[in-house]
Amino acid sequence: MVGARILGLGFGVVGAIWSARCLGPRNLGISGMVQSIVLQATVFIGIISPTVLIREYKNLESDQARTRLVKATNWFRFLLAAFVCLAAGIVLAFHWVPTTYQIVGWMFIPNLLLVSIQPIWIFQAAEKQQFQSVIAIFQPALTALIYLVFFKPGMSAGADLVVISSVALTLLIVYWYAVYQLIPLKGNPFAFQGLKEAWNLAMRSRWLYVSALAIYIYTLLEQPLLGWFCSVEELGKYRTAVRVTDSLNATFSIIPMILFPRFIEWRKKGEEIFRKRQYKLAVFFTIFGLVTATLGFIFIPFFYPYIFGAAFAQAGLPCAILVFSKIVTVVNGIYGWGLLTDHRYDKAVSLVLIFTAFFSLVSNLFFIPLFGMYGAAGVNLSSEIFVLIAFIWLSARRYRFVMIS
Repeated sequence: MVGARILGLGFGVVGAIWSARCLGPRNLGISGMVQSIVLQATVFIGIISPTVLIREYKNLESDQARTRLVKATNWFRFLLAAFVCLAAGIVLAFHWVPTTYQIVGWMFIPNLLLVSIQPIWIFQAAEKQQFQSVIAIFQPALTALIYLVFFKPGMSAGADLVVISSVALTLLIVYWYAVYQLIPLKGNPFAFQGLKEAWNLAMRSRWLYVSALAIYIYTLLEQPLLGWFCSVEELGKYRTAVRVTDSLNATFSIIPMILFPRFIEWRKKGEEIFRKRQYKLAVFFTIFGLVTATLGFIFIPFFYPYIFGAAFAQAGLPCAILVFSKIVTVVNGIYGWGLLTDHRYDKAVSLVLIFTAFFSLVSNLFFIPLFGMYGAAGVNLSSEIFVLIAFIWLSARRYRFVMIS
């Protein structure tokens, strides 16, 4: 699985480099602003938390009940996405957006719809992530291939969004085919199941939904803020760093995907076993992360202008900072996902993330106008370090409480 993700990382970096060279900072920034708004809408339609769905799926006894869970979730998410897309269509049709985004803005609709019905959580719940990882190689590989074959310097803004949507549609079909081959689901996965079950899931997800909103604020809101306070050119430069680290994050994100179902099983065997395995994982990834981050600060700023071109040279140091931030996120996940195996800590995790989001928002509003992308990257890293410290403290507190009781 790790090998598959690393291969996908390689394709993702190649695609990011060539598309950036062909689009240039301004056009890449315009596309980046649209993608940022897609991410904002994705947070809205993700009101049913994947964590709750995974816990529910693993606790259900029958395939029929699990099928109903999948259908209820898909229908609810698609309904929310369709509502948002209708609103976006009205805004664009009446030209209520800046002229710069009038044409490119229409790519918001297919991007959001395709994201809303992805079945990623099902692979994780059924512990079939290895198949998902193999399939996921094709997304960056196909995207990079299209960029290399069809993109040339001077491409129009939004060209990359067309490619991303086309590849996402292809991958979505493959994903759902794989789900039906690996998991005993029957019938139309989008059949109407009523809203009561989906609403109950949304209510159980409320604290985790707040967490997801907070995570968006302290990890991704910096991009539209950079575009608003500085310029789309500045956002375009920063976006190359974000795309590199997104590819890296896609590789690293496999770790909590694997571990969360295992954490649940380890807790069943005893808190002491769970704690020891969690500690060993944290030590390993901390050592690995420090070595990787050190190499990143040495080599990334030096090679950045040779790889992306002189126009993007300023993004080298922010890229190294964001790489370090993603590494901290991995250790973060070791403790954060461990806490989420205990539903009593959903609220505590949310409160940590809410405070971090507030800190990040205030810091970005202050530092981005002053330091641009350097301020954005620095706040991103600081936020992740704060979350890590808070999660370690909560995990130790929880362990003491469990052992005493």
